[in-house]
Amino acid sequence: MKNSAHLTLSQLNGIIQSKLNEAFFMQQFWIVADITEHSFKEKTGYHYFEFVEKDVRTNLIAAKIKGAAWGNASHRIKDFEKSTGQRFTNNIHVLAKVSINFHKVFGLSLDLIEIDPSFTLGVIETKRQETLLRLVTSYPTIIHKRGEQYITRNSSLELPLVISNLAVISSQTSAGNEDFKHTLINNPYGYHFEIDDYFTVVQNEVNAGIFLERLLDVFRSGKKYDAVIINRGGGAQTDFLIFDNFKIGLAVAKFPIPIITGIGHQKNQTITDLMAHTNTKTPTKAAEFIITHNKIFEDRLLSFQQNIIINTQTFLAKQNSLFNKTNSGIVNNSRTALERRKNNLSLLKQQFTTSSSKVITNFKLELNSKRFAISSLPTVVISYERKELSRFSPRLTSVINNRFSSENHALKNIIALINVISPENILRKGFAIVKSKGEITSNPDLFPPGSEIEIILRSQNINATVNSKKDYNGNDFNLPTSL
Repeated sequence: MKNSAHLTLSQLNGIIQSKLNEAFFMQQFWIVADITEHSFKEKTGYHYFEFVEKDVRTNLIAAKIKGAAWGNASHRIKDFEKSTGQRFTNNIHVLAKVSINFHKVFGLSLDLIEIDPSFTLGVIETKRQETLLRLVTSYPTIIHKRGEQYITRNSSLELPLVISNLAVISSQTSAGNEDFKHTLINNPYGYHFEIDDYFTVVQNEVNAGIFLERLLDVFRSGKKYDAVIINRGGGAQTDFLIFDNFKIGLAVAKFPIPIITGIGHQKNQTITDLMAHTNTKTPTKAAEFIITHNKIFEDRLLSFQQNIIINTQTFLAKQNSLFNKTNSGIVNNSRTALERRKNNLSLLKQQFTTSSSKVITNFKLELNSKRFAISSLPTVVISYERKELSRFSPRLTSVINNRFSSENHALKNIIALINVISPENILRKGFAIVKSKGEITSNPDLFPPGSEIEIILRSQNINATVNSKKDYNGNDFNLPTSL
């Protein structure tokens, strides 16, 4: 070959550059591609990357070309990141306006001019909606949609009244998880929490399998956790794509322990948020939710305790009033019964005296009559009369003895009744007698707050001061079934 027939590489590249510039002069194209091999030079503001297209069926690379962005294009990338919350980095799908550039040294590349944020957001959201639809249609017994809300087996679980034993799934270096623990441990109510960490990777969808294994580790531990917490701090939108993963969403939806998320996603909720029992915006909010949940239970418990105290005081006050009323009735009835028994006893004594006098008088008359008869009768008659008198005498004795026995038995019954209803016996059964200014009374109007009262118990007298009193309506006082 003659030396005059060859070209230098720079000459050839110059020809290519000239032809390409001529063919594509001032032309710009909108293309759809994935970003790979991205690097950013912060000092110069230059982005270097590759545009890649993959075959949908085989997932093999169908086309690839170098790309670059600087100047205004770098500002467009910043606007893109601000609009989407998505860093311009590897593995994002973009719609970009480019121009064709050929450099003698660096070869063929595409210069990025603009990037459409709505396209990237649309791709992410479309995939997210497809995953949600697949979850609902494939697992209707676990997940169903009611209006805009997703009802899952996990969200239908009841949280324990008190949440204290927690399993936390988070990154070992997550500042958000540290905020979560700090908020729990330093809660203003002194609640104590047992926290087990299950550290894992919490970003990038390619790590979904690792995350899922850690969630299953919680289940396989066999520990009785009150709740599982999924924590993550803030980040770009693609960092949260792991939480839109189908398998993770399904696992969360059917997990047998309530799951609370504090993923830190400030815009749309992730699929994991929608499948969980409770979702909060940040790890700190998740901690605050748990503390508030426990505080609500404590408030209910304190309210219940206060109601018990109030009802008990009301009941005791009513029973005390009823006791005083009953005590007064017993004392009055005892006095009435004693007077009645005394009157009956006096009447019986008078009747007995009268009857005895009559019997004795009659016998005296009969004896006198017999005496006169005996004096005129023969000895035989006297002997006969003596025998008759001997027969009659036991009857008289029996009548008198029976009458005395009957009256004595009635008197014992009266004494027993008096002993049963006596104040001493009542005090022995647990009741008390209340005196105001030395007088026994059951009138509550005589006990104003600040007044001095005397309480008589079985073996002691107690002097007390009335602090307060209340009217109340309780159940009827249950008197003892026997005295």
